[in-house]
Amino acid sequence: MGKTTSGSPDDKGSLLSPEAMGGINAGKGFDFQTRYTVCHLPMWLQDGTFHQLFTEGTGDIDIRYLENGKSRRKHIQTKDHDVAPAEFKEVIATFRGFEADMPGVYQEFRLACPSLSPQMRPVETGLSRLRNAKPFYDDEPSALAQTQHGVDERMRNVGLSDEDIAFIHAKVYIDVGYGYLAHDEKALDHFIGRILDHPEFASKIRAMVLPAYDALLRKIGASKGVVLDKSSLETLLRSAVLTDLSAEASVTLWVHNWTKEAFTPPADYELDWTPLFDRGSRKVPSPNAWTNELVPQLDALRKQIMAAGAVRTIRFRGKCALSTGIALGATFPAVGSWAFEIPQPPAKDFWRSDATPTPGYVLQTEITEADPSGADLVLGLNIRGDGRMDVMRYVESTGQTPNAFVFMAPPSQGAQSIGGDGDAVAMAMAVREELGKLLKVRQLRTTRLFFYGPFALSVFLGQQLTSVGRIQLFEYQDPSYVSSSLLKT
Repeated sequence: MGKTTSGSPDDKGSLLSPEAMGGINAGKGFDFQTRYTVCHLPMWLQDGTFHQLFTEGTGDIDIRYLENGKSRRKHIQTKDHDVAPAEFKEVIATFRGFEADMPGVYQEFRLACPSLSPQMRPVETGLSRLRNAKPFYDDEPSALAQTQHGVDERMRNVGLSDEDIAFIHAKVYIDVGYGYLAHDEKALDHFIGRILDHPEFASKIRAMVLPAYDALLRKIGASKGVVLDKSSLETLLRSAVLTDLSAEASVTLWVHNWTKEAFTPPADYELDWTPLFDRGSRKVPSPNAWTNELVPQLDALRKQIMAAGAVRTIRFRGKCALSTGIALGATFPAVGSWAFEIPQPPAKDFWRSDATPTPGYVLQTEITEADPSGADLVLGLNIRGDGRMDVMRYVESTGQTPNAFVFMAPPSQGAQSIGGDGDAVAMAMAVREELGKLLKVRQLRTTRLFFYGPFALSVFLGQQLTSVGRIQLFEYQDPSYVSSSLLKT
């Protein structure tokens, strides 16, 4: 085969190269990439220096920033699957090829994917820890010499050369946690949550901005190889977003567990699960019943409410198990702009999941290491009392030792430890943030959750538990605990 001359369509630096044309030619095969772009646009548009978006121009996604007349460019390559060492090396080779053909044009290269293979995860966690620590040691760079050496060894262990390693330290970033982009409904929830953070659309509820998702999907999908200016993207968003709807619009949901009662206001939707519960014995449904009957009913209910109109506020009434609360919140997540109004005695006012979180909320966290090879975390939430010993005794009786026992609590425990819905929202958000960090650092994907607190908080917590892997819930059934619902977040 003859040598390819510089400037031919086969050069990686050419916009006519196979690498550059791959997405344009593949068309609908790049739904993951298109969803990634659409879900990140609300954040990119809030950056005052964001200037242009170019999808598939040099492989996947290119972003141009412009500040004081000077440009910065970022290249993002997306993968819709877990990336293993061999493919990661190919990605780095592609990045280095772009850098060689267009020296200094790109200031950053980024790989975005749902996750990495087990062999690759130590590389990502090591790089993340090193980079997060650098600002603290910026005046003493030698303090991180051993850490960098360890990270370099991890990269060598997956077959990267010293030149690859130097290039990664200088310009390459790895983003994981995008499994939700494989599902259009979950991607839509993330898009709407992010666009509502945009100052111009902050007052809009989910129904008002939902049309923008479809409009951007069509626009981005039809614009492969076309430069899109910030102004044209913002114009498209403004034209797609609907006018304000009444902030008071809501639906009333009754769910019956321990008893079947009538409430005020009348129900728009009602779920009667009393045949599967018994208050006297604290009997709860079996794990199979949760998986095959109850959680599917919640999923169907969400779709029914969405199909009926634009309302995203739910007035909840019912006397239910805590597992029901967490499963309910997880089905109607905060990231999807769902809000709950729930009575929480003895409070006179209803608790709302969209209440302003208490500023400076301090979550108490205690970690007891267990089995380093354990496959999950045990998380106990102690709000109304200290259940540590009961939880640890139960877990030990199962013979399934976790990686660690983690207990989280508000600043104080007891009946008044959560002062209102602001405290409840703040705690739910803090638990999600802390749990996410622990799972990532320990490279775990499963949590056994034991919750002892007010029902409204269980719903708020469920709303926050997105993208944290599998959550196995438990209920107390004298004399100990039993498994209830398994949530796949």
